[in-house]
Amino acid sequence: DQWYGTRAAMWVRLRHIETRQTVFFVNHHGPLPVDSGGLCGGEATAYNLLKLIAGEARRGDVIVLVGDFNAGPNTQTVRSLHSHLFPVFTGNSFGGVDHVLSSCPTVSATRNLGDGGSDHDALEVVFQL
Repeated sequence: DQWYGTRAAMWVRLRHIETRQTVFFVNHHGPLPVDSGGLCGGEATAYNLLKLIAGEARRGDVIVLVGDFNAGPNTQTVRSLHSHLFPVFTGNSFGGVDHVLSSCPTVSATRNLGDGGSDHDALEVVFQL
């Protein structure tokens, strides 16, 4: 059994010094088994992430959602999130379970930095704020 308890998302609001743009940054570690969406399914996982963002972000914030979603690009979790956020970049490990999504479509660079000592890809994304 791959039940490791309830999964969480950590968030922070940051302000860019030069542009004064605020970023609402969320890091999520998704439920197991991979591609299942956990006990409640992928749509519920996406709903809970979007509910967190709606409840804590403020009007005008740029939303950046990242993490090991334990869900590939064609899963219900990721497809549901793509209805509300732009797919920015996806890693290669475990069939592409590491994602960067955002409300900001203006990206100047993306790069897969490799495993960096982890079993997942380190992803780099540069946004234009």
